[in-house]
Amino acid sequence: MIDRLARAWEDPASRTRLLRWLWIVSTGFTLLGFGIILYLVVLA
Repeated sequence: MIDRLARAWEDPASRTRLLRWLWIVSTGFTLLGFGIILYLVVLA
């Protein structure tokens, strides 16, 4: 698994795709968290 990640990191196009995917996932979790917090605040 680490070898696959290292090979993907060496190629600029693969690195861009990997970083974009990680950014989308982390942004999604952040928005989901804020949505849950807002939902709980509105219901309280």
